[in-house]
Amino acid sequence: MKTIVFQVKVGNASGYVYNDSEALDLFDEYLVPTVKRYCEKNGYDYLKIDKYPEGHNCRWFNYNTKSEDYDYSKGGKNKSATLVRYLSMNLDYDRIVSLDNDIWIPKHAEPLPEVFGHCAVQDRGKSWETFRKQTKLPNDIFVNGGVQMVNRKAGQSLYRYIADICKNQTPPINGYHSDQSYMNYWRSQNKSLSFVLPEKWNYMVGCRKRLENYTGINFVHYAGDATRKLLKEDLEKGIIE
Repeated sequence: MKTIVFQVKVGNASGYVYNDSEALDLFDEYLVPTVKRYCEKNGYDYLKIDKYPEGHNCRWFNYNTKSEDYDYSKGGKNKSATLVRYLSMNLDYDRIVSLDNDIWIPKHAEPLPEVFGHCAVQDRGKSWETFRKQTKLPNDIFVNGGVQMVNRKAGQSLYRYIADICKNQTPPINGYHSDQSYMNYWRSQNKSLSFVLPEKWNYMVGCRKRLENYTGINFVHYAGDATRKLLKEDLEKGIIE
């Protein structure tokens, strides 16, 4: 099975809107190398995507709001790089894995599971509740975009959907300004291709119980501004290696 794991960092933006100026340096120095190590150990190809894909206009998505009455012409923070991950899911591989840059993979991590469609872990943050209630999601579950695994069929389908989003500059679904709203809406329209992974594949530090070690966890996700401090703590404790 041909497998590729990719991460996106276009210019100085990872595609994730954080205010901590040190966050990206921490990712590059401590976290991204563990992803490359994991790929080398298991025989997966690794790709760092550092350019916007040709033929797709992502940059119209550069505003930062969740408000339905927001004036799109005002611009805002860079969120367009988040769309790049979906526009890279048409790669010529049987199994394609998109990982955020704020993910640490410990040495004990298991090989990737089989992938039959689009697979991701449930996001338990309360900020998604309105979207979830307004959209008929598979099993009524909103999934996090930090770890996404697709097979060819699901990857091609999601790619085409986001390509049309970019072409038509379609406003965020239900007014929720996040690439995850598009992805979860696609899942609502493609339930036969939509699956949920166990939390060990995307353990979101800050949203889950604080752990002193990550035994049994494969992908540790330091998602959001609030976890910058926790990442530094784990580095100081020598947990990350």
